[in-house]
Amino acid sequence: MADRSLSDIVSKLKSIDIAMLVTKTGEEGAIAARPMSNNKDVSEQDGTSYHFTTDDGRIDDDLKRSDQCGATYSDGEFYCAVQGTGKIHRNRTVQEKHWVKDLEKWFENGLDTDGLILIEVSPKRIAFWDGREQGEFTP
Repeated sequence: MADRSLSDIVSKLKSIDIAMLVTKTGEEGAIAARPMSNNKDVSEQDGTSYHFTTDDGRIDDDLKRSDQCGATYSDGEFYCAVQGTGKIHRNRTVQEKHWVKDLEKWFENGLDTDGLILIEVSPKRIAFWDGREQGEFTP
């Protein structure tokens, strides 16, 4: 196990904007992945991340069917796999806490975008590889 703290890994995840968010999809539970920004919004306490999207795609249906999800990150020789659960937030007050101005390039109407949802990914396991170092956390 590498001599890294969860805080070290979270700091790295904050610096990597795009993650591949993975869900189970369809009746058969196949795997689906799509790129999502974490907006540098990753909890220092446990690695929870937040991702905005709209409810007109498959991801909200996937998370309604099964809350199991994950996110993968990479940057150079650093790789990280987060496995956990996803929760959909439609509450504007919750969304306001995680909104950043840069999101307006994707959501022209900002927080007033029709069908806007916030996906909270709560990790159960965080595994990382950095060159020859590797480690795992269960927050």
